[in-house]
Formats: sequence, C-alpha cells, structure tokens
Amino acid sequence: MKNYLKIACIIVGTSFILTSCSNDSDPIDDVTCSVIAPSTYSFEYEGSSTVSYSGQAARLATAKSLYDAMNADMTVTRADLDALVDNDNSKLYTKTAENDINRDVIIGHLNAILDAYAENSAAFEAGTAASIGVAGINASGYELDANGWEADQLYAKMLIGALCLEQVNYDYLTKMDVDNDDRNYSEGNVYTKREHYFDEAYGYVYGLDDDDATADINNGLLLGKYLNKHTGPGEGSGNDWRGDAYNAFKAGRQAVVDNCEDELNNQITIINTTLSNVVAWHAEDYLRDAADYLTSDPAKYFHAVSEAWGFIYSLQFTKMANGQPLFTHSEVMGMITTLENGDGSGNGAYGLDATTLTTMADQISTAMGN
Repeated sequence: MKNYLKIACIIVGTSFILTSCSNDSDPIDDVTCSVIAPSTYSFEYEGSSTVSYSGQAARLATAKSLYDAMNADMTVTRADLDALVDNDNSKLYTKTAENDINRDVIIGHLNAILDAYAENSAAFEAGTAASIGVAGINASGYELDANGWEADQLYAKMLIGALCLEQVNYDYLTKMDVDNDDRNYSEGNVYTKREHYFDEAYGYVYGLDDDDATADINNGLLLGKYLNKHTGPGEGSGNDWRGDAYNAFKAGRQAVVDNCEDELNNQITIINTTLSNVVAWHAEDYLRDAADYLTSDPAKYFHAVSEAWGFIYSLQFTKMANGQPLFTHSEVMGMITTLENGDGSGNGAYGLDATTLTTMADQISTAMGN
C-alpha cells in the first residue's frame, strides 16, 4: 500500500513556509501534522505486509477454548483447564493484568474463578439443580455456583478488562516511543517495532475477526464481541463506537507510518476512551437487566448479574481522556464486595435486590456522564 504523507510545518515568526519536514524528534514549536488513513487496516512496505498480530489472535483463541470448556457440562480438574491454556505457549495468564500494580490480587481472583468451576463441574455434569448454597444448573440451563454466579461469565467478562483493555490501554499503546526505522529487527518480517506494537494492540480487539476490510468484527468473544454491538442509532448504546474504534486504529497506524506524533496521540486517546466506554456501558446495562429480570425472568437474572460482575471488574482497566480509569481498583473492589455480600450474609447473587443493582448502575452512568 502506498503511504500518503501530508505534513504541513509552520514556523511562526518567519516569512516562509517549509516545503519539507523532518521526521526526527527535535522539538519544533507550533508544528502540526495530519494523515490520510487507508480505507482498510492494511499496510505494506515494498509490497510486503507490515501488519502482524498472530500472538494476540492465538491468545484470544485460547481464551475462547477455555470459555467453551466451561460450558460443556463436563467434569474437569483445574489441571485440565491449565493444560488447555498451556500458558508457557499461550501466555494467557502471563499477559492478564501484566502491568497492573494490583496484579497479584487480580490473578488471585482469576484463579479462584477457575478453581471453583473445576470443583463444581461434577455437579454440572450430573445435572444437579441449582439452588441457594448448591452448585448446579438452573431452569435456563446456566451453570451456577452455590452463590448463584456463572463462572464462565465472570471469567470472560473479567478478561475483557484484565487482558484486552489492559494490554491496549496500559501496555502496547503506551510504548510508541520505540524504534520506527529498523525493518530488520524481526527476522522474516518488514515491520518496525513501533508498527508491530500498534498492531499487537489492534490484535486484542480484532484478533478473532476474519476480515480486516470492514469495521464489522466476526467470531468475537471478548472485547471485539461487545464493541461490535455499537453501530449507531438503534443498536446498543446508539453510538457508532465500532466505527470510531476502527477508524482510529487505521488513522493511528498511518500516523505511525508517517511519524505524525500529534495525530498518533489523538487517535490513541480515541481508542482508549471508545473501548472504555463500551465496557462501562455494558456494566451499567447488565446491572439494569439484572434488576429487571429479578421479577420478570428470575432464571435469566443469574446470567445477567454474572455478566455485570465481569464488566464491573473490568472498569478498573478503562482509560479516559484524562489518562485515568473510570473507577480505581479500590472502587471496583468495593462494588465487587457489595455484589458478593448479597443481602449481607455473603450469599452473592441470591441475596441482591433491585435497589442495590440500580444504584450501582446509576453510579456508573454518572461517572460516564462526568
């Protein structure tokens, strides 16, 4: 693909306009630049593609395999789940909350979810009926633990933040100060390190998609699946967050190619905030659904409230325009504690009421509005 470089450099106080601009890092006052993004996420150097995110695609595929295993109504051990993940190769556990100061706590929660599922899996295979204090399958076919939580939903929605958002918002897109000239550092590839880091961030959203040519995300499970629900009026939030994110990734990648730092930073902010808004919107939405299902469809309530738990957990990995998460780790843990306390006796989803769920949804809505 031909890369288009349109950079206008203006030096205030001189009587001329430069017709060529340096791409070096020397500070120059009042320099602005812009890029022309391609129509698709496709970039080449001398006829060879420079786009690569195979590691992220494989990691998302592994996450999906584990999710599928947690939906099979089959007895498994924790060793079975770990063997499926094969962390030495997939790095699924290694990359979860990789840069977070609270990583030990977060990994502890992930381990607790997987351990509990393995312990309860025999009850699921036996078809035990779920009830307060008894793990089993409820009337809608959902696998619930003794407190009414659906482990696969806690796991998957937790990873939307702890894996996908964390790697995009607080890892790869924070490392854009790396080399952008050497195309020989990775044997067999022609991308620069900066190009590759940007693509790896892209991969945590679009890694399971089978077509980069459109904003539509096929075969998604984690973050990409939920971004795909926001396509404009009448769908999801009513915002075209899917289009916003795809366009920002394309423009940001072109800015990397063009060494246009201003535009790169602008597009990274759009990516961070757009993906964060998706997570916050679903946290609020599932809380409101759960509050409604308590009386309208109690069997579906447990599914919705488990999804809410995972999206709330992911709020600590959001990154808004000010560079901060919508809710801190401490604030999120406070909400999680409220959910798990239930009616105060520690009975989790079985003890929650509509007022608690709606109040928490309002809290998230207010934070988004601010």
